[in-house]
Amino acid sequence: MTASFALRLALGVVFLLLAAYYAGRWVLSRRDGPAAGWGDGPAHASHLVLCAGMAVTVVPAMDPLPAPVWIALFGGVTVWFTARILRRRAPAGELHHVVGGAAMLYMVVAMPELPPMFGIPAAHDMSDMAGMDMAGMHEMATMPGMTAVAGVGTGLAVPLIAWVLAGYFAAHTVRLGATLVGAPGTGATAERNRSPRLLGACRILTSVGMGCLLVAMA
Repeated sequence: MTASFALRLALGVVFLLLAAYYAGRWVLSRRDGPAAGWGDGPAHASHLVLCAGMAVTVVPAMDPLPAPVWIALFGGVTVWFTARILRRRAPAGELHHVVGGAAMLYMVVAMPELPPMFGIPAAHDMSDMAGMDMAGMHEMATMPGMTAVAGVGTGLAVPLIAWVLAGYFAAHTVRLGATLVGAPGTGATAERNRSPRLLGACRILTSVGMGCLLVAMA
């Protein structure tokens, strides 16, 4: 395994771990209700979809879904939260989920593939993965469904849109950081699991990841 692919794989694993964390909070919030301290279930589901999408963007070989499924998921997040806000069932602050869903939708529809990011080559340029040769890696990366979130190649990419969205996520990261500093700490293990600091840190990582992908695609 090359060092560059190891770095890309590490990023994919981080995004998958974030997705697993949001999935856990989503399940617990549905089981116990928001009053139990697990937060808003739909918000966790939104972050779950975004983190899963980011994971398979940086490592397309991990992607088991065809592009239309990802388009439906990201479009569903965007439409769901837009409807919630319009019906006033959610605070205007949840506009962030609309932006997140739209940003991932833009990436999957407009971008033909993720270009080399911070020196990390694209998946089909990697020479090996756990003993695979280049031909095997290329074949795996180009299987139907394996390049879904790398884009469907519409040629609709507009760099300015990516930069504007990246700027939004940079500002959102700063806001989350300021909120995290003032978040109360907790003692017991059960309370740490629900800690706003832990959730805030995961949201910061999610926002940073979105910004980095958008910069790489700009």
